[in-house]
Amino acid sequence: MDTRPDPPPAAPRRRPRYRGEAIRPAAGERYGWHSHDFGQLVSATSGSMYVGTRDRVLLLSAAMAIWIPPDAEHWMRYGANNAMLYVDVNRREAARLGARCRVVAMTPLLAALLSATLPDSARARSAGHEAALHGLLRRELVAAREVPLSVVMPRDRRLRAPAQAALDDPGAIGPLEAWLAGVAASRKTVERLFVAETGLPPSRWLRQVRLLHAIARLSAGEKVGSVAFDMGYGSSSAFGYMFRRALGVSPGVFCGDAGIRRRPRR
Repeated sequence: MDTRPDPPPAAPRRRPRYRGEAIRPAAGERYGWHSHDFGQLVSATSGSMYVGTRDRVLLLSAAMAIWIPPDAEHWMRYGANNAMLYVDVNRREAARLGARCRVVAMTPLLAALLSATLPDSARARSAGHEAALHGLLRRELVAAREVPLSVVMPRDRRLRAPAQAALDDPGAIGPLEAWLAGVAASRKTVERLFVAETGLPPSRWLRQVRLLHAIARLSAGEKVGSVAFDMGYGSSSAFGYMFRRALGVSPGVFCGDAGIRRRPRR
């Protein structure tokens, strides 16, 4: 009879500092409220994704990356033509990347470092080599330029319905007066509440939402003129002016920097 004691249980495998996975979510795919005990970095080769937190909605598009810290409750909704890279970040490393969700600009170096977290890429490297790459990746992420691709959601229940409608489909929202017609409050009260809860008056808040949707559609490969018209702009030049004021570049330059491929004509 074997009287030897049972071997001790194996220690749980420690999550790597960074581990990537390439995915292709279906257009419109979504996930409800959830959180993780690790951080997540998400970048998009093409397509887009909305990430909602308890106080704001952020947009991930091509040429950007989004940071979601551990325990942050969030939902996700994908656009179209999606090719994403997810990078899980262990809790210890995540503490160095910040405690709030943010969108940052992609650079060639940052893109290469994120791609280097894929298992097939990491397998051939020594532990010292991988540690050096991960250290450089952290430095690049901490120094990355934040991009204003988010919008704060109003908390007042009277404003939630029109705000959600604009977020779901800004192309279906008419002029500002029509958009706010169903709100059970005076225009002065609506203005005050929007500024107090979002930091923006209703007109600028709606313009920011339209900008997010425009970028999402451009990231799916749609033409600038079509997007401008559907977003309520009378001309591509008017849309381009708004775009440059918000992001510092024209829609054409943005699409070129993001490497966005146009949809083929049918």
